[in-house]
Amino acid sequence: MTSQQVFPSEAFPAYPIISVNAPAGWTQQVVPDAVGALLAPAAEGRYTANVVISVSRRLPGYQLQDIAASVDSFLDALPDAVLLGTEPVVINGRDWHVREARYSHPQAGSLAQFTAVTVVHQHAAADIVQLTGSCQPSEDEDLKAIYSLVASADVTPAPLPAQ
Repeated sequence: MTSQQVFPSEAFPAYPIISVNAPAGWTQQVVPDAVGALLAPAAEGRYTANVVISVSRRLPGYQLQDIAASVDSFLDALPDAVLLGTEPVVINGRDWHVREARYSHPQAGSLAQFTAVTVVHQHAAADIVQLTGSCQPSEDEDLKAIYSLVASADVTPAPLPAQ
């Protein structure tokens, strides 16, 4: 006999609720394999600063230090990568791993990538929430906008659906 399984449910929890404050003029965009993205106003001849928000699911017990090591390894492997210092950060009461790297992109030239990750523990899963901001490092206003957006992040487990 088969049984109907429903998403979301206690066995298959919904993704966390993610709230951020986008800088003035930034727009939303749907992108593949992500919850979505926020883009700075485009300027001709200039890389468009952006923040991509993604969620990935892991088994219960997955910890922040696990994803932190993965993020650092990925950033370190970027072309001509220079990793800037990091330390644990608390944003809106939640522990995050935040890391910035400067690297050379083959088409865009010198870029800064700012990655912030946190783990949302649920009964049946651990969800990784990742905010990845990219911009040209010479654009101070773009960097400040990305820092501000990440600092506004509020992430909470989704409520269980009514039974």
